[in-house]
Amino acid sequence: MGGLDISVMEMTTGKTSCCLSDPMRNIDGALLFVKVSDDLLVIEISSTLWHQTSAVFSVLERYNWNQFSVITENTNGMDLFLNGIRRQRVKYKVFKILHLIKLDLASDKVNVTKRLKVLENTSTRVILLYATRKSSTIILEAASNLGLTGPDYMWICMQKCIGDISEKNWPPQLPPGILGIDIEMTESSIIRTVGNAMRIYGHALDGLMRQSNYSIGDLSPNVSCEREDVWSLGRKFHNAMRKVDVPLGTSNHQRIQFSHDGTVKFAEFNITNLFLDPKKGTRFWTTVGSWNTEDGLQLRDIVWPGNSPVPPLGRPEKYHLNIVTLEEEPYVIMKNPEEQKGVCESRSAKCRRRPANWTRTDEDIWEERCCSGLCIDLLQKLGSDMGFTFDLYRVEDGKWGAKTENGWNGLIADLVTKKADLALSSIKITQERQKFLTFSIPYLETGIAIVVAKREGVISPTAFLEPFDYLTWIIIAGVCIQCVSVFIFIFEWMSPDGLDMQPTPVKGDHHFSLFRVYWLVFAIFFGATCPVTLPRSLTSKYLTTIWAICSLAFVAVYTANLATFMITRDEVFDIKGIEDRRILNPYSNSPPFRYGTMPFGSTSETIRIAYPQIYNYMQQFNKKSVADGIEAVKSGQLDAFLYDAAVLDYRVGSDQDCKILTVGSWFATTGYAVAFPQGSHLAASFDDLLMSYQRDGYLEQIQQFWLTGACKKKGANQGRQSHALGIKNFMSAFIFLGLGLAVGIVCLMVEWICYYCIRFGLFTGKSKVLRLMSVNITRYMAMRAATRKKRAGSRKPMDIATVAELYRNAEELKRARAETEFLQRKRRQILKINGTVGDIDYSPSPDYDQQNKRSLSAVPEEEYDLWNGWMYDQAEVPLEVLATETII
Repeated sequence: MGGLDISVMEMTTGKTSCCLSDPMRNIDGALLFVKVSDDLLVIEISSTLWHQTSAVFSVLERYNWNQFSVITENTNGMDLFLNGIRRQRVKYKVFKILHLIKLDLASDKVNVTKRLKVLENTSTRVILLYATRKSSTIILEAASNLGLTGPDYMWICMQKCIGDISEKNWPPQLPPGILGIDIEMTESSIIRTVGNAMRIYGHALDGLMRQSNYSIGDLSPNVSCEREDVWSLGRKFHNAMRKVDVPLGTSNHQRIQFSHDGTVKFAEFNITNLFLDPKKGTRFWTTVGSWNTEDGLQLRDIVWPGNSPVPPLGRPEKYHLNIVTLEEEPYVIMKNPEEQKGVCESRSAKCRRRPANWTRTDEDIWEERCCSGLCIDLLQKLGSDMGFTFDLYRVEDGKWGAKTENGWNGLIADLVTKKADLALSSIKITQERQKFLTFSIPYLETGIAIVVAKREGVISPTAFLEPFDYLTWIIIAGVCIQCVSVFIFIFEWMSPDGLDMQPTPVKGDHHFSLFRVYWLVFAIFFGATCPVTLPRSLTSKYLTTIWAICSLAFVAVYTANLATFMITRDEVFDIKGIEDRRILNPYSNSPPFRYGTMPFGSTSETIRIAYPQIYNYMQQFNKKSVADGIEAVKSGQLDAFLYDAAVLDYRVGSDQDCKILTVGSWFATTGYAVAFPQGSHLAASFDDLLMSYQRDGYLEQIQQFWLTGACKKKGANQGRQSHALGIKNFMSAFIFLGLGLAVGIVCLMVEWICYYCIRFGLFTGKSKVLRLMSVNITRYMAMRAATRKKRAGSRKPMDIATVAELYRNAEELKRARAETEFLQRKRRQILKINGTVGDIDYSPSPDYDQQNKRSLSAVPEEEYDLWNGWMYDQAEVPLEVLATETII
């Protein structure tokens, strides 16, 4: 007897009955997890199989038994038990079910041993048993015959297997030390259960009356188990019982509370242990602990299997594996022990290989080596966590494994023939290999890559532009320079201290125009030391200063980055991948493109299947090892070498001279994995550990240690800080200078054509806009008559003395007019203050211009035209320039 069910049932016919269920039904699982429906309303006050599995997993967690197998009999409650196991495994996440064996002893008792034989030679050491007491005896007897009940094995039996532990003389097939989950079924426990049922009734009635103000008469159902009368308050009474919460007290050892489906929330079990009386030779169960929902697991002295003072490990203590490998840096590196002072280092493992002159007649000749690398670190970690020792040896024929006419060779052959338990190196997963082997999950991604050699190239012609991108250059040249120049000119033209919105300066000798602003802006930007015309207005000076600061920033950034780009760049074959034109059709190049790989490996086999024409072509260029292939690429014997991407990436990173580079995209992406013989039971355990290593970052850690590297150039000049620069380092500067000379010649031709062919007829008089744009162009256009006469050969131009005299006269005239205008303004101001305005005119007499004109009557016509141009320009041209232009 294990509990009491109090049920209120409302039948589909509308009749209602009330009865007490069989106390043993929930132990067998008949009423466990019953859903609340319109037909059956259940209040279950005894513990469920979910509680039993919770107690079992508490024991597993206490002793770190993370992997186990389950044996069940096809009996009542089996599905509920397995469902509880699966739910608990999802809850804890760290547990793994190695094997699940379902037996049907009612129809087949003979094959029990055969079914249990699958647990032999596996890592199963903890077994959960759910079966009847009679079936449990048969199962444990078969397990004992197979050696599955020794000191290293731990069996945990459910309540169904144990029954009443008060019985004596348990069958000898039950091994001492096993644990059981027991529900107390003594007379006192049954009395407590009945008392709890009455408390539930009482609390439910009290709550229903307080909530709805029912009277005692209303709550009388007037039904019996013999009649099918309807009780209208039956469902409400059931809900009231589900909401009952009886606290822990002296009469009830456990708090009473129910879940939505009517099952009890809090449960308690006894943890029992099978003892062997050494004197009487009898077996008996004794309570060694307890488990309840609130306090968890409580244990005391336990007799472990084999009378051991410590619990079993839950996994094999040690087992030995034969592991085959093949060296491949940095995954497996073999060194002579003498190189490591006769012993292997901490990150190394002992391994062995056949001598170089070995023949198959010498079976027992091996050479000791020390193996290290990424795969060795992984192997040692796996061995420590799984508890196995290993014998690591190099494959005898030194090949990775390819399928030939005589079958497989290399590593694959040792696995197919089960000479080795597993193979660990840079072994790739391929479709062909998966037909004959079992692989773990990949621990590193790889594929087929292409490595080529770097060749010294020439500097880019546009290297001097590369410190800034093209958009930056466009903004500087097309926006910044233009805006600054235009605004400086506008500020100067509008300022009273500048041009005062006049085509010519009002005060003094101020040679300023738009083109001179551009010359000023460019001179500041490039830091040129050349004569410039500075603005006079405060606003223009301020903007000029701001532009100088910005130019300093631009030039500083440009100069700091220029050295990075003014160097020669290495050139490589720009191969897109294995489907590149040079790979698919090597004869399209002149000379033909040469490439190869290492035979009898996954790379060679994959290419043979996918691209037979590539495979056939590169047979003539194949190399025996990766090192030979890399050296052939560096020396120019090969143009490219195809191999595993992960290996080539490591080779590129560790190359001493930085002369090689992987190019293009990967082909046939796959991964490195641990290889096992077909159907090996080790694969599942390795998968779990590899996934945990991936989650906790261990795989990433060893990859960073072994695969991360940066090539370092070595040689005679390694320690030098500076080197002699060749012409290639300045190629772009020479190209820029040549382009500048070419543009200068073009500008000279344009200037000559404009001066002698185009400018006549373009200038018809004084142009104020042209004067604002350029002073020199205005003067240049005003010299048309003198040049025309000079070309006709009628006269010689004036000499320097005459030009100087004209220049002085123009200056005196300019000053006289300025003084006259100043005196007139003063006179008007004085007369306005006195209240009278005189009619005296202080302007020059009408004969003034005539006198000046007569003084120039002796000047030839072409010089007089030139004089008019100077007068228009107000003699702003320096004497030296004026004299030079006149002589020309």
